[in-house]
Amino acid sequence: MKEQIVINYRRIFGAGPTGLVVTVGIWVAALQLEAFLGIPKIGIGPAFRWILFIFFAVDAVTTIVWSFFVLPPHQRGKKLVTTGPYQFVRHPLYSAIIWSGTGMVAVWFRSWFVIASALPISIFWSWHVQKEELYMIKKFGDEYREYMKNTGQFFPSLGKQQDIRK
Repeated sequence: MKEQIVINYRRIFGAGPTGLVVTVGIWVAALQLEAFLGIPKIGIGPAFRWILFIFFAVDAVTTIVWSFFVLPPHQRGKKLVTTGPYQFVRHPLYSAIIWSGTGMVAVWFRSWFVIASALPISIFWSWHVQKEELYMIKKFGDEYREYMKNTGQFFPSLGKQQDIRK
């Protein structure tokens, strides 16, 4: 029974909770290091700062809501979805955390180091989702491998043409 609960939790939530904790830790470390080194803040006016913050927030909320609409939690790991935000990236929820979350934190704190933290955060998430990707390959086989070839992990594949009418 306990093992089934763990399996269902991992299937529904995947790497999200632990990945989010590490991501927030990286943001905090970036802010602390920036303060320790005395790096000046990003020079940005308050109005533009709010516009950027709202842009990133709307992007994150849209991606997350769209992801839940296209692939509800009870269907995760049971059904391969390649429409909606999944036609652009394999992990849109994580992508929202990596890109929009980092953007919101960077703009809010006017931090150069938080912007730069997107690279280590992306590397961490690529490593962190390996079990999910292996599970999907095991579950869906060549169909998922083909999906991987045509779709970016957290950022849309630049060389591929996706039809947004799907």
